[in-house]
Amino acid sequence: MRVVFAASLEQKKMISDLIDHLYHSVFPLYFEEGEIKDFIRWEVLKTPEEEEEWLETASNAFHIIASLQVLISLLELDSLPVNHPEYQRIFTQNKWILERYHISFPFTYCQFSSLHRHDMAFGMFSKAANEYLI
Repeated sequence: MRVVFAASLEQKKMISDLIDHLYHSVFPLYFEEGEIKDFIRWEVLKTPEEEEEWLETASNAFHIIASLQVLISLLELDSLPVNHPEYQRIFTQNKWILERYHISFPFTYCQFSSLHRHDMAFGMFSKAANEYLI
């Protein structure tokens, strides 16, 4: 007999928060606002609907959380090396993990290694520097 633990609401919220972080903090480093809006329309990184039991076990949730955290860590580097086989392997492996759980991540390593925008423009997807209105 095998005992498994169901994914908790906190784990689902963590996954949602990590996806939000990708959209509002990481994607603006690489893409324009219009492109990010297209990603939302194309349901990039969208988790399956709540009524579906897409996240069956806590183990599955941990795989997704770890995968998102690794991708965020890679993409938040100041400069993602173009030809770095180890980073490419890590990126591809974590992209595959997301797609195994039906979370669309249609990007390649090369897209991010060549697109980093140091002049991150202000926009609706970038985080505010503070909470004060001026």
